[in-house]
Amino acid sequence: MKRLVDIYRKNQRDQVLWTYVISLGEDGSHPSIHDFKNKALALAVIEGRGSLNKLEAFVHLEIIK
Repeated sequence: MKRLVDIYRKNQRDQVLWTYVISLGEDGSHPSIHDFKNKALALAVIEGRGSLNKLEAFVHLEIIK
């Protein structure tokens, strides 16, 4: 399943820094919203978009096919 996840700075929630398309659960598992959020935040930190304590993520509820 794929979901869009927007990454923000905690102090600037009105500006999206980056949007990821996160794909999880293709192995038959049932990922939660928190799984998508954590994956996107991990990618943002790895890609140098900010530190974990300064970033926030919003997971869109609709599933992308």
